[in-house]
Amino acid sequence: MHSSFKGGVLAAGLVLLAAAGAAHAQSSVVTRPSTPFMIYPVPADDSEKVAARGEPLLIQSASAIRAARLDAEAAAESAGWFKEKSFPAGTLMFGAYTGTRWSYCAVAETRQRFWSSDQFICYIDEDDDGRFDAAIDSGAPFQGVALLVFNSGLPRPLATPVPYSRLDMAEGPKVEYVIGFTIDRPRTSRRNPEVRPATHITPFPAFRAGDGSLVPLSGLGTGRLPLENGQTAHIKLMGAEIEILGVNDDNSVRYRVMQTMPRQIDQILMRLTTTTTWVYY
Repeated sequence: MHSSFKGGVLAAGLVLLAAAGAAHAQSSVVTRPSTPFMIYPVPADDSEKVAARGEPLLIQSASAIRAARLDAEAAAESAGWFKEKSFPAGTLMFGAYTGTRWSYCAVAETRQRFWSSDQFICYIDEDDDGRFDAAIDSGAPFQGVALLVFNSGLPRPLATPVPYSRLDMAEGPKVEYVIGFTIDRPRTSRRNPEVRPATHITPFPAFRAGDGSLVPLSGLGTGRLPLENGQTAHIKLMGAEIEILGVNDDNSVRYRVMQTMPRQIDQILMRLTTTTTWVYY
């Protein structure tokens, strides 16, 4: 697979606690490129809108550059006790480049609120005969984004090969790719309790996770943009153009989308930092 990076970085952290000899912390960083994905255009609607704090200014969709559909039920037993045990025929799957080959993945969703999370099961067609021969347990969606596969375990043979059909990428599973924002303003204090005018807006591209939260990408934004008179700014990001018309005291903004993100293939770098703290006792 050949691609050039123009995307940002999506980082996550993991903290482990261990008992041993001396109290110290050790960190390790692992990075992996995501599978390239397509961002799909939408028509621009230049009517005035309002976005509350934490809401996106612009919502579009993205999918992997490969897609498939199961033509028969596929087992997913190793997903765990509290997750779906199989995928029915008709399940849509997205392509993920794992190691040196393509696999096609679906999410075994948790049936519990706690102690269990969604998990990717990725299937491999070893001999390219239109049937999956093996499956990989690929961990939870990275940062909750059901398109980003970070882990790639060892393939296990399927008891029975499972037929599938390859699809156009636009027919595959999609996630939301958005432009979010933060507002900067001087903090209030006991001496100055009144809300002071905003000074800057920081737009950023992000995925929207399944729980509705935004997962920002670093390295792609325009940085902090000054707000003229604490109210207006012009955003150009990823080919989109957005006019900020006003900022309210609760950091919501009035805005107008002049141009959406054009159709484009992107790719990001996923980075996981694991910190282990050794404690003496």
